[in-house]
Amino acid sequence: MKNKIWLSALFTALLVAAAWAQNDPATPGIAPDQQRRMGVMKSKGVEVSLAILPVRLGGKPWDRVTEVVGVLLEKRGLKNIELGRTSFEPTNANSMDDLSAAVGGFVRGHPTSADYSLYAEFNGTRQTGLNELRAVVVDKSGAVVWTEHLTPADEAFKKLGQPDPMTMSVLLSEQLSPRFGLNDATAKAAQPGKLEALMEERSGLPPPAERDALPARQKAMKRALPGATMEVYPPRVGGQEPSLSSATNVVRLIKATALCQAVPADQPLVLKASLADPNELKALWSLAREFRDYVRAHPPATDYALYADYAFNPQKTEQGFVHLVVCDRQGEWVIVDMQNSHHPDYQSVGVNSRDRCDQLLVKRLGSYLR
Repeated sequence: MKNKIWLSALFTALLVAAAWAQNDPATPGIAPDQQRRMGVMKSKGVEVSLAILPVRLGGKPWDRVTEVVGVLLEKRGLKNIELGRTSFEPTNANSMDDLSAAVGGFVRGHPTSADYSLYAEFNGTRQTGLNELRAVVVDKSGAVVWTEHLTPADEAFKKLGQPDPMTMSVLLSEQLSPRFGLNDATAKAAQPGKLEALMEERSGLPPPAERDALPARQKAMKRALPGATMEVYPPRVGGQEPSLSSATNVVRLIKATALCQAVPADQPLVLKASLADPNELKALWSLAREFRDYVRAHPPATDYALYADYAFNPQKTEQGFVHLVVCDRQGEWVIVDMQNSHHPDYQSVGVNSRDRCDQLLVKRLGSYLR
């Protein structure tokens, strides 16, 4: 579940990245030859090529984290990024000098076509949480160009709040961007690249034209309220059976808020969209597509139809989500909404039961329609 949650925050993180500092941080104590290599790397600007070795999270390589770091740098303007597939094992690399030397040796033994290679690790335990960032950039010869070591004692680390894989990825990109001369101007000029295309594919997002049509439909629905009618299907809970009691409760809550004329569906609907993929956004849009197809094949007598997907943990509110899909009677999407522990409405409700999921669903519905 945690993998789903942090991946679902990618687009929020891209907004955070837009506020990154543009000035080079001071680099006191760096040897002249390394300073020279840093200057050469920066002089190449957005055209420099970079191989990102698999980023290690809690001691294990994670391809998805590696991809996120790449997307963040690509969004800042870096054009030529490749993702390494062979993991570097930092054996006996306790100090940064040892780590830098080991990364250089690895790159010499596993050459790439890129000008430079980046290795990073986000360290911590289940008990401590993530509490260390170590990163090294070397050139083709394995010579060290740049290193970074941050812990909770550092100001940049303190600004993270509660560190997670996404915020650590942003932190790494923030520290590295000036070394490539990346700034607001390069970000504004950046064109969608292969890594963004990969993440779009992974996200399961529909084409932009389909997403862009939703705000106009939401305005039309809002104009039709409170007289518009909406059929409420029992939400799916935990990817399993639909909850009839939740459908009844959602209808009651909608009527209490006077949003629209809600009625329960005549019979439950069991959608089969999988929750197996760690990408929560992909799960949401898979559900949305399946419900859209169903409504097109079975047009409701009402103006709109609603389906939802719930997951919750009574002991841990951060391990859950509420997905909401509303279609009009033609089977066109009107609302597609995802809530998890990264979102303020989810946090305010404290999702730990079906009843709390019902409350959050109606709260989110109201946020679109009031």
